[in-house]
Amino acid sequence: MKMLPVFAALSSLVAGSALAHANHVEYARVTKVEPVYRTVAQRSPQQVCHTEAVHYRGSQRTDTTPVVLGAIAGGALGHAMGRNKSNKRVGMAAGAVLGGAVVSDIQRQNNQPQTVHQQRCRVVNSSVQYHNVFDGYQVSYTLRGRHYTTMLDYDPGPRLPVQVSVRPGY
Repeated sequence: MKMLPVFAALSSLVAGSALAHANHVEYARVTKVEPVYRTVAQRSPQQVCHTEAVHYRGSQRTDTTPVVLGAIAGGALGHAMGRNKSNKRVGMAAGAVLGGAVVSDIQRQNNQPQTVHQQRCRVVNSSVQYHNVFDGYQVSYTLRGRHYTTMLDYDPGPRLPVQVSVRPGY
């Protein structure tokens, strides 16, 4: 029997504590809803291309080594074609001159200026575009004669459910 008064006291303490921090939902009257936007600048890259003529020569070097080697090869070939000593000398001289001349002509043809059209492109950030981005709704409402404002991500309509908390003012 002694447990009953202790249990009653304990349950009233718990119930009083629960009531002291009670939360409940009330509906506030919405007075104003405004969509909120912010402006965002966005740069869009663009590719700009143009065609230009590029002039170049095949080989800018004036190397004499290929001419000398052509003369030696031509002289050896001319010497091999001759039948006697004097023919071998004449063939060697003629082959050397011809071999050097052929290589020199090939080099000259490679050094002729050539024109090639090439397309050159680059990326530029030249244009700026502005976009409006939706941030939410600024909602004004009244509850018990007081005015409040909040941001929501939806339009609540004419009534807004609000959580009301009651606590003792120590």
